Amino acid sequence: MTVACAPVMENAEVAPGVFLLRVRGQFWAEPGQFFMLRAWERDPLLARPMSVFDLSSEAVAFAYAVRGRGTALLARLRPEDPVQLWGPLGQGWRRVPGRVALVGGGMGLAPLLWTAKQFGRPLDVYLGFRQRPWMVEMFQPVADHLYVTSEAGVPSCIQGLVTEAFSPEGYTALYACGPRPMLVELHRMCQRAGVTLYVSLEERMACGIGACLGCTVWTRSGPKRVCRDGPVFPSGEVFVDALP
Repeated sequence: MTVACAPVMENAEVAPGVFLLRVRGQFWAEPGQFFMLRAWERDPLLARPMSVFDLSSEAVAFAYAVRGRGTALLARLRPEDPVQLWGPLGQGWRRVPGRVALVGGGMGLAPLLWTAKQFGRPLDVYLGFRQRPWMVEMFQPVADHLYVTSEAGVPSCIQGLVTEAFSPEGYTALYACGPRPMLVELHRMCQRAGVTLYVSLEERMACGIGACLGCTVWTRSGPKRVCRDGPVFPSGEVFVDALP
């Protein structure tokens, strides 16, 4: 694990309340892992978990939405401001041979670009948004097919939910992150089709290393810590009560 204080390269608002933060430095993470970030001294007390959106030889990138005091403070960052970060943390995704699909709902796209780059083709990407999409052009070079949906009927998008545009047929595995109702519906679809689904859970975290048990979820094999045992789980482990 790396612990660092590194300068901001960029903190751009790519959509209303949605930011792309690049932090300068040489970092590494497996697809689906995350870092803990903070850019303040005392208040709020806790750092914020951020999935790795992208990595290069000079920076690590995070995509986030302003949803509280911590992310509001992150949104104020300017180039060269210092950020404390430690990671990579958690258990990430492992690629299954064959054609796979990545599905992201809203901010659930946050761990998917780096995953797509590391997985390689054959790979399709499905991204769902309530309103206008953002940053979808970054996925075009790394996907065989890119499907973008919008519930608002944006002309350049497929109208409706991302689960309505997706079919598990023809895939060996699916990797998804997003709202729980989306993940549950994908779990049911994949159960019926006999396709393996791995989900990345979005839970509130305090320590990020499994010590405080604050992000514990119930699974088929008992309680698990999302920050240490996850955030990636086979869907059948965490959606025990979801009928196919």
